[in-house]
Amino acid sequence: MIPQRPSHPLAELVRIESDPVYRALFCAELDAAIRDRFANRAAVLAQVQAAADRLRELVLHGEPGPST
Repeated sequence: MIPQRPSHPLAELVRIESDPVYRALFCAELDAAIRDRFANRAAVLAQVQAAADRLRELVLHGEPGPST
């Protein structure tokens, strides 16, 4: 087993800046991650909106529940 040499903290940034193929791969993966995050955010937002609509409907038109 070969001990791993600690890498420079900015080694990946240097590689991104200096290697066009690696930069393209990095940017493609970053774009995909951003799209996934926005899609997830939109899905969660839609779920929250639907829950709020259901709650609003229950409060305005629902059957009265037991008072506590």
